[in-house]
Amino acid sequence: MRKAFTALSLLFVACTMFLTSCADQPKKQKALDRILATKTLIVGTTANQFPFTFKDESGKLDGIDIRIANYLANDLGVAVKYEVMDFDKLIPSVENGSVDIVFSGVSITTERNARVAFPGVYYKSGKSILSKSKTLSKGKAEDVNKESVTLVTVNGTTSEEFVKNRFPNAKLLLVENNTLALELLGADKADGLVADFNTCETMAFLYENSFLYYKNISKSTEKEFISPVVAAGDNHFINLISNYIDRINAIDKSEAIDNLWYQYAKF
Repeated sequence: MRKAFTALSLLFVACTMFLTSCADQPKKQKALDRILATKTLIVGTTANQFPFTFKDESGKLDGIDIRIANYLANDLGVAVKYEVMDFDKLIPSVENGSVDIVFSGVSITTERNARVAFPGVYYKSGKSILSKSKTLSKGKAEDVNKESVTLVTVNGTTSEEFVKNRFPNAKLLLVENNTLALELLGADKADGLVADFNTCETMAFLYENSFLYYKNISKSTEKEFISPVVAAGDNHFINLISNYIDRINAIDKSEAIDNLWYQYAKF
């Protein structure tokens, strides 16, 4: 009986110490609580993925993603602060809480979704090869998947994985943004630039030095779905963003999203 009483006493003490320890630990503040308390929405973006996110001639951020983020901040009644970073820093910035949300043309993958949440799809896209060669732009393996072909894309993107899987024999150059990639293409240091179709289409129209070809080369099973990115487990904030994206899509996708893109394409 005494042994049982002693064991129960020790268990009680251990539980008390555990509960006291938990009470002493500060509760992690949820994103939405922090946003409303500080009256500021912190958004991560690359500012270098035209037409989704970019800097205009005056250096001001603009683009489809920037417009959507601004609309969101306005709906919340808060200011918006942008943190500009390289693409491969976006998801870690959400995970460590340095930004509340990412708007930067990020497509959903299973690997990414295991780390963070994607609250809602607001754009669908596929891959394209932007090239001075009409033959290479068609994306046929017999023309592109060769050691003599050099492709360039942004480090840490799905375009990188696309090239490695579809054209493993081609030489791959990785850069930090599409501006650098286009410079390599223009200087003939790369034969093709791999990116989202919309990005390639826009760059082709804006590039003045020579005519560039592009074509959607993604199979139906390779379509990409673009969504904002937020931290996993923050259910209230995830729900709010999900409903916000649903509202945008419910208005009329061609009006809410596509027309924004056509505005920047400058045909």
